[in-house]
Amino acid sequence: MAAGEKRYFMYRGVRGAVYAEVLSDTSEGITYGTVKNFTGLINVGVSQDSNSDPVYIDNFPAIMVNSTGPITLSLETSGMPIEQKSDILGHYYDSNSGMYVIGERRPKTFAFGYIGKYTTGNEYFTWLLKGTFSVPEYTSSTENNGTDSSGETLTFTGIATTAVFDRTNRQEMQVVIDETTNPLNITETQFFATVQTPDTIGATVAVTGVGLAPSTASVAKNATTTLTATVTPNNASNKAVTWESSNSLVATVENGVVSGVDDGIATITVTTVDGDFTDTATVTVGTGE
Repeated sequence: MAAGEKRYFMYRGVRGAVYAEVLSDTSEGITYGTVKNFTGLINVGVSQDSNSDPVYIDNFPAIMVNSTGPITLSLETSGMPIEQKSDILGHYYDSNSGMYVIGERRPKTFAFGYIGKYTTGNEYFTWLLKGTFSVPEYTSSTENNGTDSSGETLTFTGIATTAVFDRTNRQEMQVVIDETTNPLNITETQFFATVQTPDTIGATVAVTGVGLAPSTASVAKNATTTLTATVTPNNASNKAVTWESSNSLVATVENGVVSGVDDGIATITVTTVDGDFTDTATVTVGTGE
């Protein structure tokens, strides 16, 4: 869009909510757990408090003091599965019996992401980098001959990270990619494979090697060996890596573990989640029995 060009739109549509636990957040960086699907979204209301108050000096307003509060998402959702509810609230859930126990909450923080849509048909992708969920509220009414039903309502309160990001040199709360201004053509799959931060969007990521010296390994028939990929720079270390064998009859690869299947030579290709950076290793299978 050219500078000064007007673009009219309204918000109409929301989908694809996901979340991931914040595992650590220090001044050195922030790490996240696995991205998980959130329950279905009906509405998302977004608000953020901000203040700009003058400080009077010598009877005149001489300095403006600005403050920005947390980002609050008011979420209206479909019914939430109890195992997910226990996860976001830090309650006890026993998967063997399906028992959900409500008691004192164990503090947890999460990243929260979703996809919004404009009336133009374009979408935007967003991650709130750190925050907490409130206890969901719902109403369960007696059935009648109508179609009345209800989901749940809760809030996600997004706060600033402790981590200071290299790109902005600040602590941050949220990142957004808009389809209408997306020169890198970042896809939905790429954006939500892991939690995106100011340092991962458009970061130069390379697979520097598969951790083998030399880049060949011998795997006994029906045995296993492990290949490791090093992803750089460090601030992009949460990039997912996929592995693929050139010949599945020779070797299979899952999460970097190579299993010998039959005699032969397999070329293992290592690819980042973006699909733009690759490295390979040659694995000879069926030797050393």
